[in-house]
Amino acid sequence: MAEKKSRILTVKRFLEQHTDEAHPVTMTDILAHLDAEGITASRKPVAQDIEELAASGVDVVCNPGNPNEYFIGDRHFELPELKLLVDAVRASRFIPPRKVVALIGKLTAMASHHQADELRRSLYSGKPARPIGDKAYITVDLLHMAINTGKQITCKYFEWNADKKKVYKHRRQDYHFSPYGLIWNNDRY
Repeated sequence: MAEKKSRILTVKRFLEQHTDEAHPVTMTDILAHLDAEGITASRKPVAQDIEELAASGVDVVCNPGNPNEYFIGDRHFELPELKLLVDAVRASRFIPPRKVVALIGKLTAMASHHQADELRRSLYSGKPARPIGDKAYITVDLLHMAINTGKQITCKYFEWNADKKKVYKHRRQDYHFSPYGLIWNNDRY
């Protein structure tokens, strides 16, 4: 039973990573991949695995022919949607460069490797000011949580001096706010 689970998950992962409408694979391709992964299988059990995947909600499309061709049809995001999201992440002013690379990697993983090549494209959006650390998107998330739960937030105001040191303003006074909403304007929160 464990071998069957391993096989069906390997087939699913292979189809997700290597197929799309323009790049279907044959049963021979699937069997060769399983063999490369050290899983011995024949056509009939793999065909049953594909049927089980389809029955469980995975959109495995079969183009009948000689030989049949298989690919993942419907994905969480269509390629144009992923392109839009990648462009938005790349152009964002408040996401640190390291996090931009990580987010684009996660979005790219949602496409086949053929489609992933299309997501690696240049986008010129001027030279966006990027934060130094990872705090901006974390702060935005905390503000959303405070808004959704109706809680107050407490903060201190500070600025950076010429030596790039944090200098608190107003004698480190605490400020209490009740956030009601966030505004997105001019690519900034």
